Amino acid sequence: MSLYYPFGLLGLIGIPVLIVIYIIKSKYTEQTVSSTYLWELSERFLKKRKRVSKLTGIISLILQILVVAAASLLIAHPVFTIPNAADDYYFILDGSASMNMTDGGETRFERAQREITSIIDSSYNGSTYSLVFVGENTDVMFEGVIKKEQAEKNVNALSASWCEADCASALEFAQEYFNSNPSAKIYILSDKEISTENMQLIDVSAGENNFAICEYSKPEEVSGGLRATGKVVSYRTDETLTVEMWVAQSAVSELKKVGETSVTVTAGEAAEFVVEAAVESYGCVQLKIAEIDGMAEDNAVTLYDAALAQSRKVLLVDGAGDGSYIQRAINQVGNATLEYVQADFYDYSTAQAEGYGLYIFNGYVPETLPVNAAVWLVDAIDGTLSGAGPTFRQYEEPRDLTGPNSYYKTKYSEGTSAQERLLLQNIPVSVIKDGKGEENRTVVRQYAQYTVPRNFTTILSTADGDSLISVGVNGNGDREVVFSFRLGKSNFAGMAEFVLLVNNLMNYSFPEILEETSYVCGDSMVVNVVPGCQSIVVTNPLGKSTTLDTAGKDMCEVKLNVTGMYLVTVNKAGGTDELYAFAGVPASESGSEAGGSLALTGESSDGHKDGFYDDLLALFILISVFLLVDWGLYCYEQHQL
Repeated sequence: MSLYYPFGLLGLIGIPVLIVIYIIKSKYTEQTVSSTYLWELSERFLKKRKRVSKLTGIISLILQILVVAAASLLIAHPVFTIPNAADDYYFILDGSASMNMTDGGETRFERAQREITSIIDSSYNGSTYSLVFVGENTDVMFEGVIKKEQAEKNVNALSASWCEADCASALEFAQEYFNSNPSAKIYILSDKEISTENMQLIDVSAGENNFAICEYSKPEEVSGGLRATGKVVSYRTDETLTVEMWVAQSAVSELKKVGETSVTVTAGEAAEFVVEAAVESYGCVQLKIAEIDGMAEDNAVTLYDAALAQSRKVLLVDGAGDGSYIQRAINQVGNATLEYVQADFYDYSTAQAEGYGLYIFNGYVPETLPVNAAVWLVDAIDGTLSGAGPTFRQYEEPRDLTGPNSYYKTKYSEGTSAQERLLLQNIPVSVIKDGKGEENRTVVRQYAQYTVPRNFTTILSTADGDSLISVGVNGNGDREVVFSFRLGKSNFAGMAEFVLLVNNLMNYSFPEILEETSYVCGDSMVVNVVPGCQSIVVTNPLGKSTTLDTAGKDMCEVKLNVTGMYLVTVNKAGGTDELYAFAGVPASESGSEAGGSLALTGESSDGHKDGFYDDLLALFILISVFLLVDWGLYCYEQHQL
């Protein structure tokens, strides 16, 4: 036994003090009686109880001594060592979406929390507790905690995510723990089928059945209404499922059931469904399985109408005389109103009043950049133009396209960012094989060297790395596309790729605020920063709002980590737009797919460390009993009870 606070034993000095007080205190008491007869009766009565009275005094002294001794020990806090009784406990807790599945009102995650606290409760003091949480991210939540109460509090503060997660991501942490202590007790708490080595799996699944809409598509307009198609699955049992269609005319109005269909499903196999309704238009459609199962969140998907798009009104200002290339490409793309004006007749004040969403300057440098509108600058930047992103350095000398090696070869960006993927969508970036590798067949005879700022993305460049086409946000906060070469001095305008690129650039210049409205948890939602945008606020299904950083950006990304409906609020100079998106449960989590094999390398051992016992509750109870008995004896002595 050892003591936390040995000086607490100084309280034992009170024992001899009590004995001295007991010896010197007076044993007589003064009593007043009304007559001699009563005095004699009282004396005879006291003589009969005299022996008991003396005994109670001694017992009281003993009890007081025991109270002082127990209180001193309580202050000194004795600790009893228990050899080879404690361990280091490491828990890997699965926090994936499937852990939200319920059985009897308890989720799998809550069951896992209960299992962990039970292990902690049954362990000896002196053990340590660590936990790795596998959810949206894999992190060490606490490590080396000694106090049971604190460890259990940390465990119960966690909650399962709605994202896909793999316990294998925690293997590195577990291996590190195992290397430092091969006798450590390592537990994995999951609902997945995982084979383990040097670890112990605690399966928290309870055989719950789960239904899910595993595939779906946007409703199609058919004769007489809407048709929705998709697939449903029952993961454990054969079922007949009812798929309902609910429709609202706006994203926030009340949903009404407009159709349903029954589907016979074999356990574990997806079955197709088709549901139709006599509805001409909708703002929101929800497809829902009517039957109740272990997880309601994957029984319904919500689909919204196309995201808000701007009116595509374009003004082409031609100062080079070859604006017909751009005009023809935009007409082929369609879905835009294009007006053409020669540079000599361009007046920004008049054009601004017409409300164009895109200005294209071809071979003409404007005196000022338009505001609250997208801008294309095609060989239209010099040292006088203020606010444009790239800045002019110098012209490269013209070359003859007909001569050998007399042109500049080009290459498309090989980046993988969301913006580069959208801008180069459907464009064959490498189209010729000449035996020496692949190269792009687009060439230019003359181009201007520009200094391109960091917030611009180059999508076409020379073989030497000079930017030919770049996109970004200019000094006015508007989207800008910069061609550093004249189309008439390139073969690009005559190629099919030019029309494809113009289509992508038109979509970039006139972005839909949301390009997609249907996601699964863990996805990143792309929100386009439209001209005139002042702020964008995303509110998740739990009501938490996040203001996106739009400064100098043409698009933002936000990770969706909760299942349900998201509200995107875009505040613009001309008003506010509200759009909606839906995030569902990942398909792999609906079925609790197998988790594979997790093995720790090395030989385990059976070593333990010393535990201890320092629970002083019994000592508190003992002191209380001594005090109560002493109080009872005092009352007996004073009142002859």
